[in-house]
Amino acid sequence: MLVKPDIDLVARMLIAQHGADVRVVVAMKADELSDLGNIDSIKYWRRIMSAIEKQLLDPGTETIH
Repeated sequence: MLVKPDIDLVARMLIAQHGADVRVVVAMKADELSDLGNIDSIKYWRRIMSAIEKQLLDPGTETIH
């Protein structure tokens, strides 16, 4: 199971790799896993997406980059 620091690391890596497209990439992965019925993996990808959203939120201005 991925722990919080690992989820945050994966989120940072995905942001660095995919930039502005990161949300689409993660949504597509979750859809792919959903089609396969892989519920546990979907939960991880949702946690990763949540971490991505938090990291993209600028805490100073509360605006999404």
